Amino acid sequence: MARVFSAVDIEDPDILRRIKEVRKTMNLGFKPVRREKMHITFQFFEDLNEEELGKVRQAVENINVEPFETEVKGVNVFPSQDYIRVVWAGVEENKFTRLYKQVCSHTVNSDNSHEFKPHITFLRVNRMSKEEKRKVQRMLREYQSHSFGSFKVNNVKLFQSKTGSNGSRYRELYRKEL
Repeated sequence: MARVFSAVDIEDPDILRRIKEVRKTMNLGFKPVRREKMHITFQFFEDLNEEELGKVRQAVENINVEPFETEVKGVNVFPSQDYIRVVWAGVEENKFTRLYKQVCSHTVNSDNSHEFKPHITFLRVNRMSKEEKRKVQRMLREYQSHSFGSFKVNNVKLFQSKTGSNGSRYRELYRKEL
């Protein structure tokens, strides 16, 4: 059984640098997401057997979408501004809709518990004081339209996630060039 997810990896060094700059201004002792964990996740699977992994891989293999340019823009949070657990940079949603549908065109049930919203997580929050929350809410208004730049989406990857005492480690299982 394997923990697997499908994603677009963020490889553009300028986008990563700009996200890191904004992350520094917003980090109030929260847990920053490491560069190798910055991606746009389509689906997450807790325990896939070989047959299920084959079905997910086949769906990715069958993707028929041309590479496209997308903008990383704005900062927001999950699940809400009143209960902040994840701080993320937004990505143009309409450009990912067709790709998302094709990545998910298989019969394996994912462990996603939320609707797809393309984003790049850059901070995780365990707890925050009321003052920290107010500060983050002010920064969200400041960065709501902030552009991190554009990058070309030219592949989709399947990653295996292995958890350990130092957190999770990702290993690329498969790459589909668009």
